[in-house]
Amino acid sequence: MEHLQEYIVQYGYLSIFLFLALGIFGLPLPDEVLVAFAGYLTSAGTFQFAFTIIFTLSGVMVGTLFTYMIGRKLGKPLIHRFGNHLFLTPHRMHKIERWFMTYGSWTVTFGYFVPGMRHFICYISGMSGMSVKRYVLFATPGVIVSTTVCLLLGYFIHLPFF
Repeated sequence: MEHLQEYIVQYGYLSIFLFLALGIFGLPLPDEVLVAFAGYLTSAGTFQFAFTIIFTLSGVMVGTLFTYMIGRKLGKPLIHRFGNHLFLTPHRMHKIERWFMTYGSWTVTFGYFVPGMRHFICYISGMSGMSVKRYVLFATPGVIVSTTVCLLLGYFIHLPFF
């Protein structure tokens, strides 16, 4: 973890953007922890708030669009092949798809407030055939509010995360 902290401090905003954009599986850290850490670094004077918010919002949005596109292009074949290993039986996937068709748009917005759900929701959005326009329309408010909240938590709590 110390190496990760040094890397983020050394490479700054670009490292935050890249980790969030490529953090599809919550690696090297869950997005929420990384954004809160960026908030902490902002409060410590390492980062400037305006640039931090721009790079975190951009990184999260790019990451979720990337996950959406994976769901769109590879979604169903991957679920049919590996779903049972993830406890996603065909019956369970049918229920998820049916529920998503009814409440999917708002699920995208509010899914950002449930830790660990953001990438799953993005993947399902793409897999369900939701248009990119609709996805972006409903994802953007969730990205802005949830990312800002995590950033401000890290900023005001003043606890080092690593």
